[in-house]
Amino acid sequence: MTLRTFFKYLDANFKITAPLYNWRHMLDGAGDFEFFKENFLVPTGELAGTVVCVFPCSERCRVRKIVRAPDGKIRAVCSRRNGDYFFIDIKEIVIYQLDVSALVEAIATVLNNNEFKRSQPFLLPESAIVAKDATPKSNNYPVQYVFPFARHFIRKETDEKTEKWYVDGELKKVYGPKKKNCIQSKILNILYNQIGNGWIPHQTFINAIGWNESKYFTSTHDKPGCMQQQLRCLRKHLGVKIIFNKTYGVKFSDELSSVR
Repeated sequence: MTLRTFFKYLDANFKITAPLYNWRHMLDGAGDFEFFKENFLVPTGELAGTVVCVFPCSERCRVRKIVRAPDGKIRAVCSRRNGDYFFIDIKEIVIYQLDVSALVEAIATVLNNNEFKRSQPFLLPESAIVAKDATPKSNNYPVQYVFPFARHFIRKETDEKTEKWYVDGELKKVYGPKKKNCIQSKILNILYNQIGNGWIPHQTFINAIGWNESKYFTSTHDKPGCMQQQLRCLRKHLGVKIIFNKTYGVKFSDELSSVR
């Protein structure tokens, strides 16, 4: 796969997005960031619910949750270390998307066209390689493998009748009037509200739904427990990774952030 093909693949199948804070810190020292921002980053108009944590510590929490204080100031709060925080400008939590087409054009301009076509091929994991004319499945090759600081963003919109869920701006799931408070919706809302706070204890879901531990965990007739069944449906509908650990609990993967 050539560099050109690789960028076309990214452009067609991934929305490479991250808060400005993430872009700034992960590209720190790589050149003129303001030039990169003006030419290759496009604001989406949405605000992130978390930012990447760049401070060294033993907790390995990786993200800080965005919290608006009563005085209007915005804090990036660590869910551990006794709520350690720093103030952050609202401009830094605006989500920006990488304009891959503009980046490819810039590379092509810098390089001689012939050199660009002859660029050395490189290998991707087999999961990223698809047959000709086939529709690539972006979930097989997380964009974070290439841009570790990038994030997928989940957003909820509600009114009196419906609850709509978007991932990277695309509508993924709608709960109508009869389903607005269903079990799946309750699980999803708990996961959404706790993004950036680490593992959510199993007991939180057991209490909210009214299952006992046996029904929650126990597999029957070659089927997983009730919670695992619901999570499987959510993964399928949303196209995101949800982690279930029998000891620690449940959480969205760290590559997912909320839009508030």
